[in-house]
Amino acid sequence: MSLDMLIGSDFNHKMESILLKALKLSESSNQSRISVEELNQDLELDRNELKNYLEYLSDKNFLILSTIGGPFLYGHIELTSEGLKKANKILQKSKNCR
Repeated sequence: MSLDMLIGSDFNHKMESILLKALKLSESSNQSRISVEELNQDLELDRNELKNYLEYLSDKNFLILSTIGGPFLYGHIELTSEGLKKANKILQKSKNCR
C-alpha cells in the first residue's frame, strides 16, 4: 500500500467523522448552527487541521462557515442540504457494514 493511499484514507475518514458528528449535533437539520468547539470535542483535531478540513468541506458545499471566532478560528458551521445528504449516505454505509 502506498503512502498516498494511507494519507487519502485518513483524510476521508476524518471528513466522514466531521460530517457524522455535525449531523448528530444538528439533529439531522440544516437549520442549526453547530459550535465548532463542540464539534471538535471528540475529534480532538488541532486548530489548523480542523480549519483546513472545514474549509475543504465548505468548498465542497457540504457546510457553511457561519461565524468566525473562538479557539478554532470558526465559531459555528451549518450543514448544507448537500452536507446532510452526504452525512446520511455515510451513516447508512456504516450501518450496512456492521
